[in-house]
Order: sequence, then C-alpha cells, then structure tokens
Amino acid sequence: MKKSPYSPDEFMSGLYGRFRAEPYKNVNSYEDAIKTGISIKEKAREIFSFEKLSSIATEPELVPVGKTLDYPEYTLKKYSLEILEGLNSLVYILEPKNVQKKTNGVVALCGHGYGVRQILNISKKSNKKHFNYFDNYQNNFAAEMAKRGCTVIAPELFGFGEARLSHDLWKPFYISSCDELSHHLLPYGLTTASLRVFQALICARILRKMNTVDENKVSLMGISGGGLTALYASVLDDSIYKTVICGYINTFRDSIFAMWHCPDNYIPHILDIGEIYDFASALAPKKLFIESGEKDKLFPIKASETAHSAIKRVYSLMNAEDNLRIDVFPGKHAVCGRKSFDWLAK
Repeated sequence: MKKSPYSPDEFMSGLYGRFRAEPYKNVNSYEDAIKTGISIKEKAREIFSFEKLSSIATEPELVPVGKTLDYPEYTLKKYSLEILEGLNSLVYILEPKNVQKKTNGVVALCGHGYGVRQILNISKKSNKKHFNYFDNYQNNFAAEMAKRGCTVIAPELFGFGEARLSHDLWKPFYISSCDELSHHLLPYGLTTASLRVFQALICARILRKMNTVDENKVSLMGISGGGLTALYASVLDDSIYKTVICGYINTFRDSIFAMWHCPDNYIPHILDIGEIYDFASALAPKKLFIESGEKDKLFPIKASETAHSAIKRVYSLMNAEDNLRIDVFPGKHAVCGRKSFDWLAK
C-alpha cells in the first residue's frame, strides 16, 4: 500500500472521537433517559428535513394501477399516490383474507436489491413469481406478514426499482439511483434517507386511515437500508406501535465508516446527535425487535453486540426490558423472521 504524509486517513478516523455526540453517556435515571430521548427526537426532525418536506407535501390519494393478485391468504394491489409536489410514489397493499376484526398494520421497507418486489415475491409485471436473487436475503417479509393476518403497505423506496431515475431504468434491476440522488439532494438540505423516511411516515398514515386496520397498531419493519428507514421513521413518529429492524443496528464507526456503503447511509450532522444505537435507544420504552446475523459482513456482529448492550441499558433504565427483543441468528445479512414475524403479528 502506498503511503503519503498528506493522506487524510488519520484525520478522518480522528473525527469520530472528536465530534461524535454521546447523549446517553451520563444518563443513569428514568427521568434523564426520557429527556434524552425527547431531545434526540426533536433534533432528528431537523436532520431528516421533516418540516421542509412537510411544506411541499400533498394529501395523498391512492390511485389503483394494474391488476389485483389473489393469494390463498391475502390479496395484493398496486397503487400510485403523490406524496410530495411532483413526486409520485408506488405502493403495494396486501390485505389478509377471512379476518373478522381489525388487523395490525405493517409498513414493509425493502433494502437494496431490485426494489419492493423483492419483499412481495412478484415479477416486474406484477405477476406471481418465486425469486431467489441475492440469496433472497429479504425473505419476502411483506408477504410473510400478510400471511400472518397483517395488512401490509410496501412502498417502492425512493431510488429503488421503479423509483429510479429515468436514465437508470434500463440498467440491471439491482443498480439503484442512490448515488446520483444522494449527491444532488445535498444542496437542498435533503437526503435519500429523508425522502424514504417521509415515504414511510405517509404509508403509516395511510394504514391508520383504513377501516380494516387498528389505528393504534401500525408498525414498521425494514432490512438494511429499509432498516435505516424504519429506525428513523419510528424516531419521528411516536404513534408507531412496534418496530423491527433487521441488518442495520450497529455503529457508524464499525460499519458505515469501515467499508464501502451506498451513499444513502450518509446523513449530514447525524453524529452531532448520536450513534445508531442512540437513536434506537430513543425509542424506549416502545416495542423494538432487532435482528442481527452472526455472519453479517456489512454490519459486523461484534459492533452490533456493542449496540445491543447500549440499547439494553436504556431500556433497563426505563423499566422496559420486556419491550426489547434481540435475535442474533446464525446467518448473513438478511431478514431471519424466525421470531420477529410472529412477534410483529401479535
């Protein structure tokens, strides 16, 4: 490896220790934990541009597009809706059959791959199809939750699948538009993460308005980049019932800064507030389920366990240990579901 006295390696690695906030460092009581969580949530509204995006938000109206797919346990319908001025969002809604009471609602947030279809098990033309791409690391979890009696809304997240820039649509389906979108949004004080978090919040609002859904039991679940979205959307919306985060809870130092990651992971000023686990801790005492794979190379397990310990401490301070579930499973970067699916459906 070449060396130069002018390489910024040492400077970059030193920034973490100089500027990273540690909001829970001196928090040792229930009252202080509550105050710290509230402070994190307030600051998060700013870095995720919540007020700016709200100023150009529309009143979304679901417009059916395409055909309805009928499965033994649920139906799947495709909709378009305008969530911001000039920005249409594609969503799929999965409604369970033979349900006699109001259902739990789940906003299902996909990770990188070929978009939302990877958690629905459908083809590009919205036909039924079985996939096994990228080892099917997302485990069709939107469909799995519908099979368990949940009403699910799954958005095509900003920059993925059909929500890529026009000149990217001809490229292989696993190529996202994250890079260009992330760079071009920065001059406006926006990020791909802020757009996706806003999408998730709109989807949660749609579920709460559905007559078949219990408005007090709308949850979020996401994997990888979708886990990022689920975490920060839950921080911004106190009415989220449960949150399942797969393949994301870790540290910026040991994951996002330690190797190449998609630019949608880099959010200006986020370390002024805290680490990934500080945002997760701010959810306490609400119900949180974390999945981490022992062989996850993108979010290494040792750093995940460090994060788990920090989150457990805050949940313990708030007497909410029973609301926190952590499943470290013997797998790679993936949705496991062996415990989280049934937990979320309850």
